[in-house]
Amino acid sequence: MKYFYRYLPLSDEVRSRNLFVIAGGYSVVPPNSPYPPQAHPADHDFIWRLGRTLQEYQLIYITRGTGVFESKSGGRINLGPGDMFMLFPGEWHRYSPNQSTGWDESWVAFQGGLAGQLVSEFPFTCGSPMLSVGMDVALCEEFARISAEMRQEQVDYQRIISARVLLILALATAILQRRTFGQSEIVGVIEKAKTILLEHFTEPVNIERLASDLGVGYSWFRRMFREYTGLPPAQYVLQLRLNKACELLRSTSVPIGVIGHTVGFESAYYFARIFREKMGRTPRDYRAMSQTQIDGPDTTPVWEAD
Repeated sequence: MKYFYRYLPLSDEVRSRNLFVIAGGYSVVPPNSPYPPQAHPADHDFIWRLGRTLQEYQLIYITRGTGVFESKSGGRINLGPGDMFMLFPGEWHRYSPNQSTGWDESWVAFQGGLAGQLVSEFPFTCGSPMLSVGMDVALCEEFARISAEMRQEQVDYQRIISARVLLILALATAILQRRTFGQSEIVGVIEKAKTILLEHFTEPVNIERLASDLGVGYSWFRRMFREYTGLPPAQYVLQLRLNKACELLRSTSVPIGVIGHTVGFESAYYFARIFREKMGRTPRDYRAMSQTQIDGPDTTPVWEAD
Protein backbone atom coordinates (compact mmCIF):
# COMPACT_ATOMS: atom_id res chain seq x y z
CA MET A 1 0.00 0.00 0.00
CA LYS A 2 1.29 3.44 -0.92
CA TYR A 3 -0.07 6.79 0.16
CA PHE A 4 0.80 10.40 0.86
CA TYR A 5 -1.23 13.09 2.58
CA ARG A 6 -0.63 16.39 4.29
CA TYR A 7 -2.81 18.70 6.36
CA LEU A 8 -1.30 22.13 5.85
CA PRO A 9 -0.38 24.78 8.42
CA LEU A 10 -2.55 27.83 7.72
CA SER A 11 -1.81 31.40 8.73
CA ASP A 12 -4.53 33.95 9.35
CA GLU A 13 -3.53 35.63 6.08
CA VAL A 14 -4.05 32.41 4.12
CA ARG A 15 -7.38 31.77 5.84
CA SER A 16 -8.57 35.22 4.77
CA ARG A 17 -8.20 34.36 1.06
CA ASN A 18 -11.07 33.62 -1.27
CA LEU A 19 -9.84 30.05 -1.78
CA PHE A 20 -7.09 28.08 -0.05
CA VAL A 21 -6.08 24.43 0.20
CA ILE A 22 -6.17 22.79 3.62
CA ALA A 23 -5.04 19.24 2.73
CA GLY A 24 -4.45 16.79 -0.07
CA GLY A 25 -2.71 13.62 -1.15
CA TYR A 26 -3.18 10.26 -2.82
CA SER A 27 -3.68 6.60 -1.92
CA VAL A 28 -2.92 3.40 -3.80
CA VAL A 29 -5.25 0.85 -2.21
CA PRO A 30 -4.67 -2.80 -3.26
CA PRO A 31 -7.54 -5.32 -3.26
CA ASN A 32 -8.65 -6.59 0.15
CA SER A 33 -7.03 -3.69 2.01
CA PRO A 34 -8.51 -1.67 4.89
CA TYR A 35 -9.94 1.71 4.02
CA PRO A 36 -9.10 4.48 4.72
CA PRO A 37 -5.54 3.16 4.50
CA GLN A 38 -4.04 5.72 6.88
CA ALA A 39 -4.98 7.57 10.05
CA HIS A 40 -6.39 11.05 9.48
CA PRO A 41 -7.14 13.75 12.07
CA ALA A 42 -10.15 12.91 14.21
CA ASP A 43 -12.45 15.36 12.38
CA HIS A 44 -11.56 13.77 9.02
CA ASP A 45 -11.36 10.07 9.86
CA PHE A 46 -14.44 7.92 9.33
CA ILE A 47 -15.79 4.40 9.31
CA TRP A 48 -18.23 3.16 6.71
CA ARG A 49 -21.08 2.45 9.10
CA LEU A 50 -21.25 6.05 10.35
CA GLY A 51 -19.95 8.09 7.43
CA ARG A 52 -18.93 11.64 8.19
CA THR A 53 -19.66 15.34 7.62
CA LEU A 54 -16.88 17.84 6.85
CA GLN A 55 -16.73 21.63 6.85
CA GLU A 56 -14.76 21.94 3.60
CA TYR A 57 -14.89 21.03 -0.07
CA GLN A 58 -12.97 18.01 -1.33
CA LEU A 59 -12.31 16.75 -4.84
CA ILE A 60 -11.52 13.03 -5.23
CA TYR A 61 -10.38 11.52 -8.53
CA ILE A 62 -10.41 7.72 -9.00
CA THR A 63 -7.84 6.45 -11.49
CA ARG A 64 -7.95 2.68 -10.90
CA GLY A 65 -10.40 0.20 -9.39
CA THR A 66 -14.04 0.48 -8.44
CA GLY A 67 -16.05 1.48 -5.41
CA VAL A 68 -19.08 3.32 -4.13
CA PHE A 69 -19.93 6.83 -2.93
CA GLU A 70 -22.97 7.84 -0.90
CA SER A 71 -24.16 11.25 0.22
CA LYS A 72 -27.31 12.64 1.79
CA SER A 73 -28.37 14.57 -1.32
CA GLY A 74 -26.73 12.52 -4.06
CA GLY A 75 -27.68 9.02 -2.96
CA ARG A 76 -25.57 5.98 -3.84
CA ILE A 77 -23.22 6.13 -6.84
CA ASN A 78 -20.99 3.40 -8.23
CA LEU A 79 -17.49 4.59 -9.06
CA GLY A 80 -14.85 3.49 -11.53
CA PRO A 81 -11.66 4.73 -13.20
CA GLY A 82 -12.05 8.30 -14.44
CA ASP A 83 -14.80 9.28 -12.00
CA MET A 84 -14.37 12.49 -10.00
CA PHE A 85 -16.63 13.44 -7.12
CA MET A 86 -16.93 16.37 -4.74
CA LEU A 87 -17.65 16.50 -1.03
CA PHE A 88 -19.60 19.56 0.13
CA PRO A 89 -19.45 21.31 3.51
CA GLY A 90 -22.13 20.07 5.89
CA GLU A 91 -23.12 17.19 3.59
CA TRP A 92 -23.09 13.70 5.12
CA HIS A 93 -21.20 11.19 2.97
CA ARG A 94 -19.17 8.01 2.86
CA TYR A 95 -17.15 6.25 0.17
CA SER A 96 -14.95 3.21 -0.18
CA PRO A 97 -13.31 1.00 -2.82
CA ASN A 98 -14.67 -2.47 -3.47
CA GLN A 99 -12.65 -5.08 -1.60
CA SER A 100 -12.13 -7.12 -4.76
CA THR A 101 -10.47 -4.27 -6.69
CA GLY A 102 -9.22 -1.59 -4.33
CA TRP A 103 -8.60 1.72 -6.05
CA ASP A 104 -6.16 4.59 -6.63
CA GLU A 105 -7.36 8.00 -5.54
CA SER A 106 -6.03 11.55 -5.60
CA TRP A 107 -7.69 14.20 -3.49
CA VAL A 108 -7.50 17.84 -2.43
CA ALA A 109 -9.48 19.71 0.25
CA PHE A 110 -10.13 23.44 0.17
CA GLN A 111 -12.04 26.29 1.79
CA GLY A 112 -12.28 30.06 1.40
CA GLY A 113 -14.57 33.04 1.52
CA LEU A 114 -15.59 32.62 -2.12
CA ALA A 115 -15.10 28.86 -2.38
CA GLY A 116 -18.84 28.20 -2.61
CA GLN A 117 -19.32 30.85 -5.30
CA LEU A 118 -16.38 29.52 -7.30
CA VAL A 119 -17.60 25.92 -7.06
CA SER A 120 -21.07 26.99 -8.20
CA GLU A 121 -19.59 27.95 -11.57
CA PHE A 122 -18.83 24.28 -12.26
CA PRO A 123 -21.22 21.34 -12.75
CA PHE A 124 -20.75 19.70 -9.32
CA THR A 125 -23.76 20.01 -6.97
CA CYS A 126 -24.84 18.31 -3.75
CA GLY A 127 -27.53 16.46 -5.68
CA SER A 128 -25.16 15.52 -8.52
CA PRO A 129 -21.67 15.37 -6.99
CA MET A 130 -19.94 13.06 -9.52
CA LEU A 131 -18.60 13.61 -13.04
CA SER A 132 -17.36 10.79 -15.27
CA VAL A 133 -14.51 12.71 -16.85
CA GLY A 134 -12.52 9.63 -17.86
CA MET A 135 -8.81 9.01 -17.53
CA ASP A 136 -7.04 12.23 -18.39
CA VAL A 137 -3.29 12.82 -18.22
CA ALA A 138 -3.62 16.56 -17.53
CA LEU A 139 -5.88 15.94 -14.52
CA CYS A 140 -3.51 13.33 -13.12
CA GLU A 141 -0.60 15.72 -13.54
CA GLU A 142 -2.37 18.56 -11.74
CA PHE A 143 -3.14 16.40 -8.71
CA ALA A 144 0.49 15.18 -8.73
CA ARG A 145 1.75 18.77 -8.87
CA ILE A 146 -0.38 19.72 -5.88
CA SER A 147 1.13 16.85 -3.88
CA ALA A 148 4.64 17.87 -4.98
CA GLU A 149 4.07 21.47 -3.88
CA MET A 150 2.74 20.30 -0.52
CA ARG A 151 5.81 18.10 0.02
CA GLN A 152 8.19 20.99 -0.60
CA GLU A 153 6.21 23.85 0.97
CA GLN A 154 8.27 26.46 -0.85
CA VAL A 155 7.50 30.14 -0.52
CA ASP A 156 3.95 31.05 -1.57
CA TYR A 157 3.13 27.46 -2.57
CA GLN A 158 -0.41 27.95 -1.22
CA ARG A 159 -1.28 30.33 -4.08
CA ILE A 160 0.00 27.83 -6.62
CA ILE A 161 -1.95 24.85 -5.31
CA SER A 162 -5.11 26.93 -4.89
CA ALA A 163 -4.86 27.97 -8.53
CA ARG A 164 -4.38 24.32 -9.49
CA VAL A 165 -7.66 23.42 -7.77
CA LEU A 166 -9.48 25.84 -10.05
CA LEU A 167 -7.56 24.47 -13.02
CA ILE A 168 -8.67 20.93 -12.14
CA LEU A 169 -12.29 22.08 -11.99
CA ALA A 170 -11.93 23.89 -15.32
CA LEU A 171 -10.24 20.91 -16.98
CA ALA A 172 -12.91 18.49 -15.77
CA THR A 173 -15.68 20.75 -17.06
CA ALA A 174 -13.97 21.32 -20.41
CA ILE A 175 -13.42 17.58 -20.89
CA LEU A 176 -17.16 16.95 -20.59
CA GLN A 177 -18.08 19.85 -22.86
CA ARG A 178 -15.60 18.87 -25.55
CA ARG A 179 -16.69 15.25 -25.39
CA THR A 180 -20.31 16.31 -25.93
CA PHE A 181 -19.50 18.41 -28.97
CA GLY A 182 -16.84 16.07 -30.29
CA GLN A 183 -19.36 13.26 -30.75
CA SER A 184 -21.64 15.22 -33.07
CA GLU A 185 -21.68 17.31 -36.24
CA ILE A 186 -22.25 20.46 -34.19
CA VAL A 187 -18.58 21.41 -34.21
CA GLY A 188 -18.40 21.65 -38.00
CA VAL A 189 -21.47 23.88 -38.17
CA ILE A 190 -20.32 26.19 -35.38
CA GLU A 191 -16.76 26.47 -36.64
CA LYS A 192 -18.01 27.34 -40.13
CA ALA A 193 -20.34 29.93 -38.63
CA LYS A 194 -17.49 31.44 -36.59
CA THR A 195 -15.38 31.73 -39.74
CA ILE A 196 -18.18 33.48 -41.63
CA LEU A 197 -18.86 35.87 -38.75
CA LEU A 198 -15.17 36.68 -38.35
CA GLU A 199 -14.87 37.52 -42.05
CA HIS A 200 -18.03 39.66 -42.15
CA PHE A 201 -18.51 41.06 -38.63
CA THR A 202 -18.28 44.68 -39.86
CA GLU A 203 -21.29 44.10 -42.11
CA PRO A 204 -24.97 43.76 -41.10
CA VAL A 205 -25.46 40.14 -40.06
CA ASN A 206 -28.74 38.24 -40.33
CA ILE A 207 -28.40 35.30 -37.94
CA GLU A 208 -31.56 33.57 -39.17
CA ARG A 209 -30.29 33.69 -42.75
CA LEU A 210 -26.88 32.41 -41.60
CA ALA A 211 -28.53 29.41 -39.92
CA SER A 212 -30.53 28.73 -43.08
CA ASP A 213 -27.39 28.93 -45.23
CA LEU A 214 -25.74 26.42 -42.91
CA GLY A 215 -28.71 24.06 -43.27
CA VAL A 216 -29.88 24.17 -39.64
CA GLY A 217 -32.80 25.66 -37.73
CA TYR A 218 -32.39 29.10 -36.17
CA SER A 219 -33.39 28.12 -32.62
CA TRP A 220 -31.12 25.06 -32.65
CA PHE A 221 -28.24 27.06 -34.12
CA ARG A 222 -28.56 29.87 -31.58
CA ARG A 223 -28.69 27.41 -28.65
CA MET A 224 -25.76 25.31 -29.86
CA PHE A 225 -23.65 28.35 -30.74
CA ARG A 226 -24.13 29.71 -27.24
CA GLU A 227 -23.27 26.39 -25.60
CA TYR A 228 -20.14 26.07 -27.73
CA THR A 229 -18.79 29.64 -27.56
CA GLY A 230 -20.42 30.97 -24.39
CA LEU A 231 -22.17 33.73 -26.36
CA PRO A 232 -25.29 33.95 -28.58
CA PRO A 233 -24.38 34.67 -32.23
CA ALA A 234 -25.41 38.33 -32.06
CA GLN A 235 -23.36 38.90 -28.92
CA TYR A 236 -20.42 37.08 -30.52
CA VAL A 237 -20.54 39.54 -33.44
CA LEU A 238 -20.80 42.45 -31.02
CA GLN A 239 -17.71 41.24 -29.17
CA LEU A 240 -15.77 40.95 -32.43
CA ARG A 241 -16.69 44.56 -33.23
CA LEU A 242 -15.69 45.79 -29.79
CA ASN A 243 -12.38 43.91 -29.93
CA LYS A 244 -11.55 45.52 -33.26
CA ALA A 245 -12.64 48.93 -31.96
CA CYS A 246 -10.31 48.54 -28.97
CA GLU A 247 -7.45 47.66 -31.28
CA LEU A 248 -8.06 50.77 -33.42
CA LEU A 249 -8.43 53.02 -30.37
CA ARG A 250 -5.12 51.77 -29.00
CA SER A 251 -3.08 51.86 -32.20
CA THR A 252 -4.47 54.71 -34.33
CA SER A 253 -5.62 58.33 -34.12
CA VAL A 254 -8.67 57.69 -36.30
CA PRO A 255 -11.68 59.69 -35.01
CA ILE A 256 -13.89 57.72 -32.66
CA GLY A 257 -17.00 58.09 -34.81
CA VAL A 258 -15.14 56.76 -37.83
CA ILE A 259 -13.93 53.76 -35.82
CA GLY A 260 -17.49 52.97 -34.78
CA HIS A 261 -18.66 53.04 -38.38
CA THR A 262 -15.64 51.02 -39.56
CA VAL A 263 -16.32 48.13 -37.17
CA GLY A 264 -20.03 47.97 -38.02
CA PHE A 265 -22.00 50.27 -35.70
CA GLU A 266 -24.84 52.25 -37.22
CA SER A 267 -24.02 55.54 -35.49
CA ALA A 268 -21.34 57.16 -33.37
CA TYR A 269 -23.86 57.55 -30.53
CA TYR A 270 -24.80 53.88 -30.55
CA PHE A 271 -21.14 52.88 -30.68
CA ALA A 272 -20.25 55.09 -27.70
CA ARG A 273 -23.22 53.83 -25.68
CA ILE A 274 -22.54 50.14 -26.30
CA PHE A 275 -18.79 50.56 -25.80
CA ARG A 276 -19.31 52.18 -22.41
CA GLU A 277 -21.91 49.59 -21.41
CA LYS A 278 -19.65 46.64 -22.28
CA MET A 279 -16.19 48.04 -21.52
CA GLY A 280 -16.97 50.16 -18.48
CA ARG A 281 -15.61 53.41 -19.97
CA THR A 282 -16.15 55.67 -22.97
CA PRO A 283 -14.12 55.14 -26.17
CA ARG A 284 -12.33 58.44 -25.47
CA ASP A 285 -11.36 57.36 -21.95
CA TYR A 286 -10.27 53.96 -23.23
CA ARG A 287 -8.03 55.58 -25.84
CA ALA A 288 -6.49 57.96 -23.30
CA MET A 289 -5.85 55.15 -20.82
CA SER A 290 -4.33 52.88 -23.49
CA GLN A 291 -2.01 55.56 -24.80
CA THR A 292 -0.86 56.39 -21.27
CA GLN A 293 -0.05 52.74 -20.65
CA ILE A 294 1.86 52.47 -23.92
CA ASP A 295 3.70 55.79 -23.83
CA GLY A 296 3.92 56.21 -20.07
CA PRO A 297 3.16 59.42 -18.21
CA ASP A 298 4.83 62.63 -19.31
CA THR A 299 7.92 62.93 -17.11
CA THR A 300 9.58 65.82 -18.97
CA PRO A 301 11.13 68.15 -16.34
CA VAL A 302 9.45 71.51 -15.94
CA TRP A 303 12.06 74.24 -15.39
CA GLU A 304 11.10 77.41 -13.61
CA ALA A 305 12.56 80.72 -14.75
CA ASP A 306 14.72 82.55 -12.29
